[in-house]
This record gives sequence, structure tokens and C-alpha cells, in this order.
Amino acid sequence: MDTNHSQQLIQSIPTDDKCCAVFAAIRLEGARVVGDAKNAAAPAQYTLESLSSGWRIALSTADRWLSESIESQLVESRDSLEELFEEELKDLDCSAAAPTVRHFRDEAKCYVFECTLPNAMPCAQVRVHFLAFESTFRQLGDMSGADSH
Repeated sequence: MDTNHSQQLIQSIPTDDKCCAVFAAIRLEGARVVGDAKNAAAPAQYTLESLSSGWRIALSTADRWLSESIESQLVESRDSLEELFEEELKDLDCSAAAPTVRHFRDEAKCYVFECTLPNAMPCAQVRVHFLAFESTFRQLGDMSGADSH
């Protein structure tokens, strides 16, 4: 994907009505989009950025309990993040397979769930994946209005 198209997508997302509706706040931070999770029990942010290796979509939180609540629900339900993500993609009329979602603790000591999309993916599909990623996590753990610990 050429840099112009990726920059246009990044710049358009904070003004996209669908994107604005699902985040508590959404903004540009340099060359990436950051959306604050709406109604989560602790602060959490979704990010979308174009890297040389592909598009990166992530959810991060410094709150261990929020991360553990997501993990707990996945263990109890026996669903994989990829299965849930793929269901959300289908709900948004996208037949693409969900990419692998990785979960780790980064250097800043934040708990991160992330996936990478290919650079060649059309911008419209990148936007759909970002929305589906948010929708996947909104339904897990304490991401949707659960009481804080």
C-alpha cells in the first residue's frame, strides 16, 4: 500500500461516524489513530497504525485486572480471539479470515492484544477490521461497563 493511502486512512478515521460512535474519544497521535475504550472498567486504548510490516491494530491497558478479566472470559467460554474476531468481521459483511491475535506485556508494562494486517489490504477492509477488533473486545471481560476492581 502506498504511504499516501495509508496516511489518508489514518487521517479519516477520527472523523468517521461509525468510528466516533464506538470510542469514548478518538484522535490522531502522530501517524496513528488512538481510540479510548468506551465504558471499560479501567482506561484502555485501541490503536491503528501503518508499519512497514503491515497494519497494526492493538488494544492496550496498564490495568492488569482488565487484561485478566478478558483472559478469564476467554478461558471460560473456550472461544479463541480469532473466532470471536471473525464473527465480528462477518457481522460487518467482511468475509476475510481473522488474523492471529497476540497477547503480551510490553516494555511500558502495558497489557497488549494485537494483530497485524497485510499492507496490501484495501483501506476499507482495514477500517472494518479496526471496528471489528473493537467490537470483539467490547464484549469481553470488564470492557463494557463492568464495575472497576
